[in-house]
Amino acid sequence: MKLSGLIHGLPVCAPEEVGDPEITAVTERSERVRPGGIFVCVRGLHRDGRDFVPEAVGRGARLIVSETPLDGAGVPVLLTRNAREANAYLQSRLAGDPGKRLKLFCVTGTNGKTTVTFLLREILRRAGRKAGLIGTVTNGMTTPDPEEFYPLLRDFAESGCDTVVAEASSHALALGKLAPLTPDYAVFTNLTPEHLDFHGDMEHYFEAKASLFRAAKTGIVNLDDPCGRKLLSLPLEKTVTYSVLDDGADFTAKSVCLLGTSGIRYECLTGNRLFRIVSPIPGQFTVPNTLAAVAAASADGIPPDLIRQAIAGMRGVPGRLERVQLPRDDFAVYVDFAHTPDALENVLRAVRGFMTEKQRLILLFGCGGDRDRSKRSRMGTIAARLSDFAVVTSDNPRSEEPEAILADVLSGIPEEFPHIVIRDRRTAISYAVASAAPGDVILLAGKGHETYEIDKNGAHGFSEKETVLEAVRKK
Repeated sequence: MKLSGLIHGLPVCAPEEVGDPEITAVTERSERVRPGGIFVCVRGLHRDGRDFVPEAVGRGARLIVSETPLDGAGVPVLLTRNAREANAYLQSRLAGDPGKRLKLFCVTGTNGKTTVTFLLREILRRAGRKAGLIGTVTNGMTTPDPEEFYPLLRDFAESGCDTVVAEASSHALALGKLAPLTPDYAVFTNLTPEHLDFHGDMEHYFEAKASLFRAAKTGIVNLDDPCGRKLLSLPLEKTVTYSVLDDGADFTAKSVCLLGTSGIRYECLTGNRLFRIVSPIPGQFTVPNTLAAVAAASADGIPPDLIRQAIAGMRGVPGRLERVQLPRDDFAVYVDFAHTPDALENVLRAVRGFMTEKQRLILLFGCGGDRDRSKRSRMGTIAARLSDFAVVTSDNPRSEEPEAILADVLSGIPEEFPHIVIRDRRTAISYAVASAAPGDVILLAGKGHETYEIDKNGAHGFSEKETVLEAVRKK
């Protein structure tokens, strides 16, 4: 693509002497620079892209994008106010601005994003739409970096998709990864303390989420969350509300019935219409998750019968309260992605909801390294309150010492509460399985769909389900 076409209308200023060269690629990773490409100098949390200009030029960068002038760069420098946003705009333009060719549903919130996106895709497909999905399970991270995200959108558009449902993380929003997009629908699930190591406080965390709604054509908002109500104060073009508690919402769940392992059931009230929603996904949190999908799909004109059929037919999401199929049913094992205090409490309550008083709940969990430390002791407290026995172990310690993370978790667990600390997660799972008695339920929390463990040496392959099955065979 010619430079003139690439930067036309974008927040990038090119000096006249640059001319109009052909641009082959754009990247913020110096090691990915190809001859004829553009290198964008992004200031990271630990590194400054400007330090890598010599490497980028050596690899053939034709131009540099920077927030400040660079003397002696060796190639022309294009100036921009925000290099991260500029990178997103350039990636989108280079991919042909695919977001303009697709209807976009973007789902954001602390918990529930993945389930809501899967539900929405199922509903859209039931309605005859060809819908793509971008998110934690399908792409390995909640919202991929622009260099991967916009080519993904292009590939969906070129393969015949008319709609894409995407998870929008607070990091991606704060860093401007989605700046070029105007979502047709922005869906808000909830906001609880998380990622405060990055955002600093809840206000900045909320503002990151709110930026998605300022850009969207229609906001789908949860009235049961205080931050959802706060979103209504924004100058949004159009809003659709949903609630389990407020009859004044556009979509309200009435007569909620938890059916244990069989799922949930409720009557959805909208205006003067009432229709039943049944989902085989167990747990109280399935009610607001399905309700969010109902509200978003209805706003797009999909009739209730198709919505009901799609929700009733979706058995679950990988790694979200997913039951491991064991050779025998002496005890049960579930895996779940819960890695925040709110998510852990919700999934523990969900499991408690389909257990009898005589059954024992064994919880295995840890906390991620290089992440918000404030949640660790709270998760320990929740574990002690809602489980019968806790196995505290590692969960992606990254660059931190596992012992330090475990100490933070243990600070929230009373000494008298039955628990054990086993640093190695594989050994911890084997212990939980070996100690399970008939009727026990084991919940492995934190990893869910992940098939790796990250320590200071990087990512290593690790499957919880395979580890469980191996331990069951030994047992």
